[in-house]
Amino acid sequence: MKRGPKPRLLAALLVLTMVGAACSSRDDDSAQTETGGDGDAAAQSSINTEDCVSDPTQEIDGDVITLASSYPQSGLTAAFSEVARGWEAYFEKVNAEGGVQIGDRTFTFEFKDKDDQYNAAVTATNMEELVGQDGEGAFAAFGVIGTANNVAIRDFLGELCVPDVFAATGSPAWGNPDFPWLIGSTLAPYSLEGYMFAEVLKDQKPDAKVAMLVQDDDFGRAYEEGFRQAIEGTDIEVVEVQKYATGASEVSAQITALAASGADAFFNGGTLLACPDALTKAAAANWKPLTYVSATCASKTLMGLAGAAGDGVYTAANLKDPLNPDWDDDPAMQEYLDTVQQYRGDGFDPENAIVGFGYTQAAVFVEALKATEAPTRLAVMESVRNIDGISDVGLLLPGASVTTAGDDDPYMGESLLLAQYDFIGDGQRNHFVPQGDLVSFEGKTLDLTPEDLVTG
Repeated sequence: MKRGPKPRLLAALLVLTMVGAACSSRDDDSAQTETGGDGDAAAQSSINTEDCVSDPTQEIDGDVITLASSYPQSGLTAAFSEVARGWEAYFEKVNAEGGVQIGDRTFTFEFKDKDDQYNAAVTATNMEELVGQDGEGAFAAFGVIGTANNVAIRDFLGELCVPDVFAATGSPAWGNPDFPWLIGSTLAPYSLEGYMFAEVLKDQKPDAKVAMLVQDDDFGRAYEEGFRQAIEGTDIEVVEVQKYATGASEVSAQITALAASGADAFFNGGTLLACPDALTKAAAANWKPLTYVSATCASKTLMGLAGAAGDGVYTAANLKDPLNPDWDDDPAMQEYLDTVQQYRGDGFDPENAIVGFGYTQAAVFVEALKATEAPTRLAVMESVRNIDGISDVGLLLPGASVTTAGDDDPYMGESLLLAQYDFIGDGQRNHFVPQGDLVSFEGKTLDLTPEDLVTG
């Protein structure tokens, strides 16, 4: 087990202290009345519905909530498909227990999805087919994976006023008030990860020279700009940044350049296969910087590929790691393992943290639905944008909670714990070990994030 942060670091961290709806189009309040829409609800809502192509105040027709999703299911990025196995299992559990109650009505879930191989253009085509040009194909989009992928569909879904909920990415752009029909997940905003690593460096290498590997898109830009803001006013310096193409699996040339920079700290902002490849290539080059890996890399599959090269790297987390034996007797962990085994069976690994991530998104969404005033798109979107401290659901860490407050605080994943990877050996339960206490950034993401990452 690795050593935890010094008291100074802990103190500093603490200071930083959806779904088949039959919706009809409308042009005015009289059309809304004819379709059974609630004009009063729209008038009182903080979300502007004047330009909606479909009627977001129309109640669900029937007793089924249809969710549509698009994510990688084949090719080099197929590992991300395990996220969906988690949320599917949770929704099927809810169905088996009778469904979820919204107001005086009860609903079960159905879901449909398509493979996009992490290609944003394909994501856009998929969602247009699944949701339909009139929005009648699904009540909401759920768990779409990738920053560029959600950007590619936000105009289309926003014009229809179809919720795009629990986008499986930590992009700060999900706080943009111009897109009220899109909200992120419990994955930490990428800019906050930068602050977590900056505090590690302040404690262990206050004059660190940092090399960064980032994806050449908005995902990577969020890491780079967020980290640069986090180190302002310190002696920490970014000396080299290398970018790789979206979806690339091999980053040898980038690591060669980073290792030659003289950096003694490494922000590995890679995701999917690029992340473990960076770690193994750094080890092969005998480059041994203090290293942070993206939270999107903190899974059994990816860290397993890194093997011993991942030993000692840091990340930030807000969920229990199924590989950590400290959780073996935890009731929530047992419920998770039982649920995914019962409703998804063999063929995938419930010890993979990204399955637990998907499971937790469904659990938080169901809690938000229970607090929804009416089974309409508008009411559901209002509910997920005004979550009041949901905790103790899914695999949320003790003390972690989910709170949103409209445009003032649109982010869910603002409770974080520093964790360090403990490689015990091949074939063992290698896992991330918590370091110190949970840090709350509740309501602070907008202040700690460069504005262009939110609105750009």
